[in-house]
Amino acid sequence: MRCSILANELWIAGAGSGKTHKIISDAVDIVKAGGRVLVVTYTTNNQAELRARFVELNDGKNSEDFVVKGLFSFYLEDMIRPYQSVVFPSRIAAHFFTENNPHHLPGVFVKGRPVYIKGRAEKLTGGAVNPLHYLTPCKTMAYSGYLAKLVALVGKRSKNAPATRLSSIYQKVYFDEVQDLVGWDYEVIKSLNKIMPDGIWCVGDFRQTIYSTTFGHKAPLTSQEKIDYFVGQLGFVEKTMPTNQRCIQEICDLSDTINPGVYEKTISAVKDVPAEMSDHLGSFVVRQSQVDDYISAFHPSVLRWNARTGAGYLPPNLVCYNFGSCKGLGFDRVLVIPAENHLKFLAGDGKAFDKDKTGESRNKLYVAITRARYSLAFLVEDKKVNELPFPVWPGVARAVI
Repeated sequence: MRCSILANELWIAGAGSGKTHKIISDAVDIVKAGGRVLVVTYTTNNQAELRARFVELNDGKNSEDFVVKGLFSFYLEDMIRPYQSVVFPSRIAAHFFTENNPHHLPGVFVKGRPVYIKGRAEKLTGGAVNPLHYLTPCKTMAYSGYLAKLVALVGKRSKNAPATRLSSIYQKVYFDEVQDLVGWDYEVIKSLNKIMPDGIWCVGDFRQTIYSTTFGHKAPLTSQEKIDYFVGQLGFVEKTMPTNQRCIQEICDLSDTINPGVYEKTISAVKDVPAEMSDHLGSFVVRQSQVDDYISAFHPSVLRWNARTGAGYLPPNLVCYNFGSCKGLGFDRVLVIPAENHLKFLAGDGKAFDKDKTGESRNKLYVAITRARYSLAFLVEDKKVNELPFPVWPGVARAVI
């Protein structure tokens, strides 16, 4: 039974807005009515959370009609394998995950551009498909970053058969964390949109675009290009979830300054602050020389650009999160080690992100800020503490002997 919505929907769900609850609540209703749904997401953490939340909202019961898959597994199992013979005769056993383009010579650049490995072009001499463009040398695994492109090729040669098959299995397909899709991923959405004009929800926050699921420079790439493609090209109805269930209003207001005038104002739904948090609320600056004292006093979760950040002054064996890995998480107190352009932005430089063409640095700052429920502190060099417009943490009062 097809769910009765008028069009496919793009939900722009701000940080802490409860998008997972929104997806699961809708899915539970469909499953209870006798339907079957598929949720596609990127990270394994999200997959586990979605399954757990479904059981929680479905009266403590699991269901075979609620299916969760990782993006690459979805591409291979549902969109490629059933019809892969139109391109490759031998079964593709698995996908091979790689963060970097496998067709580039590692670390080799000429005039700032990567050097391609010979024999990896999309087509062979004569126009036939080159297996080594999509598959590993053994030809039994497909490169993760070229799966979406291969889906598009299979769909073209099979007259969109994978999308037709999917529509016969599921009443609703949800794409979670859709902000991380790029380029060829949108060809997959486009193919499904033609067959399922009212059975797709795409949910995400384009301010949290950090990962990239495909290789190459095929549009749409930027956040605005992606939104325009969904609404203008595909005809999705845009809806928003601007209420933040996680952060106090002061932190919401700070997060809104990162993309001024682009999104709706974020409204905090946090009304009651636990008594043990009330003595240290809002945004602060912490001197590097006082980092040990601050961590001992408040036990914040520490967020940073990568594992090398803060190596010279953070306590040894301290558990930290990179900006990318903390996405989806929330903490009562957060201590951020800002990158250089983050510092410039926070100090009032409106052009700090002008050279950030992909939006990665801007988005990582947004992610870091919106992890904090009650207190957010920025760790900076002692000489720079007065450059930021936040109260400077005074430190721990010590007894005079």
